[in-house]
Amino acid sequence: MSISLINVVKYYKDLPHQVKALQRLQEQIAAVRPDLLADHSEFLRIWRKPAQAKKVTQKSKQGKAVKPKNIAGQMAALSQGVVSTVNYSTPSAAPATTPASPPAPPSYVKPDGSVKLDVPFLSQLDNENNPYGSCNVTCVSMCMAYFGHPTKNSSGQQLEDELYQFMLDRGLSRHSPQDLQKLLQLYGYQDDFQADAKWDEVKAWLRQGKPIITHGWFTSSGHIVVILGYNDRGWIINDPYGHWSRSGYDTYASGAGVVYSYADMRDVCGPDGDLWIHYVDGKPGQVPPLPKGATVSGQTGSSSTTSSSAQAALKLQDILTQNKTLTLAQAAKQHALIKQIQVRLRVLKVLHDTADGLYGPKTKAAIVRFAKAFDLPLDRITPQFAKKLVEAQEVPGLSDVSQWIDPEVAARIMGASLDDVNTYLPPLIQGLEERGILNKQTLIAALATISVETAGFRPINEWGGDDYFRQMYEGRDDLGNIYPGDGVRFHGRGFIQITGRANYHHYGEKLGVDLENNPELALDPDIASRILIEYFWERSVDQRAVENDWQGVRRAVNGGLNGWDHFWPVVQDFQKAMN
Repeated sequence: MSISLINVVKYYKDLPHQVKALQRLQEQIAAVRPDLLADHSEFLRIWRKPAQAKKVTQKSKQGKAVKPKNIAGQMAALSQGVVSTVNYSTPSAAPATTPASPPAPPSYVKPDGSVKLDVPFLSQLDNENNPYGSCNVTCVSMCMAYFGHPTKNSSGQQLEDELYQFMLDRGLSRHSPQDLQKLLQLYGYQDDFQADAKWDEVKAWLRQGKPIITHGWFTSSGHIVVILGYNDRGWIINDPYGHWSRSGYDTYASGAGVVYSYADMRDVCGPDGDLWIHYVDGKPGQVPPLPKGATVSGQTGSSSTTSSSAQAALKLQDILTQNKTLTLAQAAKQHALIKQIQVRLRVLKVLHDTADGLYGPKTKAAIVRFAKAFDLPLDRITPQFAKKLVEAQEVPGLSDVSQWIDPEVAARIMGASLDDVNTYLPPLIQGLEERGILNKQTLIAALATISVETAGFRPINEWGGDDYFRQMYEGRDDLGNIYPGDGVRFHGRGFIQITGRANYHHYGEKLGVDLENNPELALDPDIASRILIEYFWERSVDQRAVENDWQGVRRAVNGGLNGWDHFWPVVQDFQKAMN
């Protein structure tokens, strides 16, 4: 339906409507179509035309008849005032101008019909948190970076690692599309997740300048990528794990802007109606970045600074594909490269320190240690070094972690029997390794915590009898003890003395063990170790240990400094023994 503005003016003229309404109408016209108020426009000619006075009378509030005010005159005066504030020019040679068309919105479709958004590429392989299982948060990070979100926070942490920890802290699963949607929304961005999307809808979304996150069976366990465009060969992808093909992944190759065929993506991700798609958008009111070369209001579209920085940062893949060799001094200046090396060395258990991108004695020693294991030059980063570091699953000749501490020394420090140390230390070390948090500081934190909580090295029942447990825990809603007998049944057990039905249920679900119906399983050496490790992970106890925040470690476990006089000397003794 359309309405003639001229008819609108005719309707308003000479009728006693409120002047404010007329002024509001003119303000709106001036804002969106100032050409209609040009000196010679037909619209304004009708607007200003003197009107024939109509014999209409009104009654005032006092009931006396009054003549209507000259609305036409008011409108003419108003129009003069509004027009005088509008800055436009009319060519002197012509009595009238053709109204200028509003600028067309920028097109993300190139002349050849393709679309390729400038989505910054991020690799999951340099993530500190779970580099082989964090494709999800890495893809979310790429989309957020496209809309201008910093790729590092104020403390220098990568956005991918920040999001990984953010989800853990809030009980969100990286493997749930609904939780990924919630993650974007919690950061203020928009995500319309559809489990039954169609490929044509994906193209339509990309043509609006907005990226896509999709899931597919690129690996046996599934994988997530960003779709940033399409061309005549297929979909243009940012793949955080590398370059995929039917034969598998080439993790040495960059996954930035790779093209996967339409047929492959349909087979791997699903056909129309069976396709998981996240339609990602900016924050409310935010428009997508301009395409390259587009100009609106004096702004020229180009790759974002984040994108340029990300592409300029040297990575192991660049060392390999470009056949580069760097001295260790040169490599030390490449923080992204050093962090990627640190992450890989941590995964391989060669480095037991944080991956912060800073080159120091510990990082140098780990690089040299790795190079020695594979007979590589010790003073440089070569393509062969890069290839082996990305490829290696283990390091030959690597000293066993058990050599960090002699069992007899551990038994003496903890006041435990040697048999208990030999029984319970191996599953603890194995669990820390599997969780990716094995380093000397975290091991010391675990051993000192066990020493305080058990007065030795054995998972134990909490001291006290049934009367004590009933008095302390029966009917405690905060512990989930909602049934008679829960106080006794769910008293403290294990290395960290988990207490209450809710905690037994929580850690049982985390470990895949029915602790709620079998609470005594918390005394099993393997399960007791895994509970402690999950407890450390959930509360970032390992991070506090790495930062040598030992009071923070104790508070995270105990809620205060209870037992500090026991805990701190044990920590100091283990530090001396391991160093």
